[in-house]
Amino acid sequence: MRTTTKRRAGQLALVTVAAPVAGWALEQAARRAEAGDQTSSTSRRLRQGADFMQRFGRGPLADRLRQRPVTTVTWRQP
Repeated sequence: MRTTTKRRAGQLALVTVAAPVAGWALEQAARRAEAGDQTSSTSRRLRQGADFMQRFGRGPLADRLRQRPVTTVTWRQP
């Protein structure tokens, strides 16, 4: 029973901490690569890796580290 609990705790830590942090780190590296060259294949690969890692992340940390799309609000005056 003890090994099952340790294994489950390790899996939970991977999903709730390691995957979101790895996705965030890859996203930051892609941004730095794009700052130098917009057409860099390295930045595209880093962004693909970030998207892949962020799919596995769950929990509040993953929600905070995930990039949200930029939305614009336009107000209409009657």
